[in-house]
Amino acid sequence: MNSRWLAAVAAVAVVALVSARASDDAVPAAAQSQAVAPVQSSPAPAATAAPAAGTARLTGRVPVLPRKSLPAIKDYGPPPAFKVDAPDPPVSAVWVGSGAPAVDPASATPARIEQRGYQFRPTLTVVRSGTPVVFPNEDQLYHSVFSKSQAKRFDLGRFRKGEEPPAVVMDTPGLVQLFCEVHEHMRANLVVVDTPWFAVTDAEGRFSIDGIAPGKHAVSIWLSPRLTVTREVDLAAGQSLEVDWTDAAAEPRK
Repeated sequence: MNSRWLAAVAAVAVVALVSARASDDAVPAAAQSQAVAPVQSSPAPAATAAPAAGTARLTGRVPVLPRKSLPAIKDYGPPPAFKVDAPDPPVSAVWVGSGAPAVDPASATPARIEQRGYQFRPTLTVVRSGTPVVFPNEDQLYHSVFSKSQAKRFDLGRFRKGEEPPAVVMDTPGLVQLFCEVHEHMRANLVVVDTPWFAVTDAEGRFSIDGIAPGKHAVSIWLSPRLTVTREVDLAAGQSLEVDWTDAAAEPRK
């Protein structure tokens, strides 16, 4: 009896051991199947489309000069609600041609320059003459936007979040430097141009401008309130011209 009972127990143990090994082997096999499964990569970006019929495109790179930012006098209350954030990185501006008529302010889409994190954002904006600009306050304290620039003098007075003042129409080409009467460290530049062909670069100085009429054009490169340089291009219909003007900062000042 004992020998039969021991034989039966041994048989059951063998079956259990075989099942356990089979189960253990199945997990690595599934994992291996997942590991070697092909991974679908993102599709390669499509080639840049040709310029619109009868127009040209100008792309390239220009310098971006370091900007000396004024330190905030203080953090205006306990964070996070009143923390002074870092300004946006410096950028440059490029525009092609001049002499175009101003847009109709009534039909133009307003540009937007926010006060957020106790900084102007963006710190550089380019608009065509005639464009209205709004200055919404996204902070918890009062702001007071003003400019004494020749191209546009205005003072919006103090206003808080939700009390957006009326839009200011930028009707004269030129540089409009922006300040906040409440927070002295806040600065921004607004460039008003008399052309529909303009762009603000990225932080690396790259830009792209589409829809340019064929022909010879002067290209203005704005690098700082004191430095704008000019290059010339001759564009043909359907042409996409790429330029490297990273040496523009070494040219004589305009």
